[in-house]
Amino acid sequence: IERKTASKPESRFAGDRCEEGADAMALVPSSERWEEEEESTEGKLYFKFSETRVPCVVRKVLEDAGWREWDPEKHPESLWSLHWKSGRFKLSDWDRCLPHQRINHCPKTSAITKKDNLHRNMKRLAGSYGAVYNFVPTTYVLPNEYVNFMREYAEQHEPQIWICKPSDSSRGRGIFLIRDMSELIYDQQYIIQRYIKDPLLIGGFKFDLRLYVLVPTFQPMRAYLYEEGLVRFATEKYTCDNNTDLTNVYSHLTNSSINKYSPSLNENKATIGPGCKWPLSRLVKYFEGMNLDAAAIMQRIKNIIVLTLLALWPKVPAQESGFELLGFDVMLDSQLDPWLIEVNASPALATDTSLDMQVKAPLLADTLKVLGMRPQPVEEKKRGRKPLSHSSGPVAPAPNRRPSLSRPLSNTSSSSKISAASTAPPRSSASSASTVRGTPSHTTKATPQRHPASVRSAPSPSSTSPPESTRGGGSARDPSPARVPLSRRVVGVG
Repeated sequence: IERKTASKPESRFAGDRCEEGADAMALVPSSERWEEEEESTEGKLYFKFSETRVPCVVRKVLEDAGWREWDPEKHPESLWSLHWKSGRFKLSDWDRCLPHQRINHCPKTSAITKKDNLHRNMKRLAGSYGAVYNFVPTTYVLPNEYVNFMREYAEQHEPQIWICKPSDSSRGRGIFLIRDMSELIYDQQYIIQRYIKDPLLIGGFKFDLRLYVLVPTFQPMRAYLYEEGLVRFATEKYTCDNNTDLTNVYSHLTNSSINKYSPSLNENKATIGPGCKWPLSRLVKYFEGMNLDAAAIMQRIKNIIVLTLLALWPKVPAQESGFELLGFDVMLDSQLDPWLIEVNASPALATDTSLDMQVKAPLLADTLKVLGMRPQPVEEKKRGRKPLSHSSGPVAPAPNRRPSLSRPLSNTSSSSKISAASTAPPRSSASSASTVRGTPSHTTKATPQRHPASVRSAPSPSSTSPPESTRGGGSARDPSPARVPLSRRVVGVG
């Protein structure tokens, strides 16, 4: 385009420049225009948002790191490297991911991020492994476990306080406290949990901890605890006696989304000062000033996080596209024993205060560094189909094959990947060529026709690819392995 417009004088008006550019564009064949646009995106990282209300800090961190937003009207689907979404993804979304693409959730993680599922899994593991899993308050799911709760309620010697929460809600919505059964009213699935009536107080105020845990892969499992976190305070002093007003959410709940509306939010409260949040590092210094062993307390919290994540290991299928940034809510009682309150699949990333930005912006920046995101490789661009929106003329049909969904065994060059595949033993993850979701390779029979529910990897152009006997199932005509999408697989682990 620059070559064809070089002879024309530069226009002083934007409209003239656009018109000249349009005339020059018409002289360039559509295939050349596509190649020029493709070269302009080479080596650049693109992020994709499928929701309109995305936290500003996410966009800011990505743009500050040099990322660009993916445009569905201008860019092919294979161009983006990160897909960020607060809600859940479909199983087919993981199937369609290319090796360089990551999405910020994994399948089956609702086993701990839904309150009812967390209770069931912790109860199951406590039955198998004993008291090591007794870090969750006594919990019942209503209405399924209503009879068991009534038995527990009838056996209490004095009135106890119970806290009721919707099983699939967040930000403190729908939470209420009861002492008497007549106060229990619900219209959806709830959990009812024994209230921690003797929490550790600072300046007379109740608090809990919001800790951030990054899990880049579950097969094998690796988890990182972010060094900084948030300490969330209630904004009115805590009391727990027979005359306590259980409807005062500013005294009994620590959710920032609730306490930010408190009339005493900006008052200079005893010890904690104005606001309702501390950074975790300030709490550690407070413990050290009170001659408390902060390192031992944090180690016990780390143990709780590890034991909770182990509940997911047999449930999350092996895949390399998804990752999780989880928010663990932990509360300390007066004996400094940590209790797991809940696990959030999409921890709040709103930046209502400067402290939120100081904690959450570095959190997201470090998340990108740990994930090691990379742009779309050039060979994937050449192999993929070009979208019709990039051309005003006819486009030649692409070869009758699907893009490869196989994963590299390492982050090394292509030559070292091949040598590693031929010498290393088969892995247990989805990238292993000898198994398909835990099924031995000899059970996958070669068939002359493709099943409509299967997805095959495109044949590798390299002449050094492994022989057909080491590539799993597939027909004699097509040496590529038969791959089954996540939505069609049956996981039989654990």
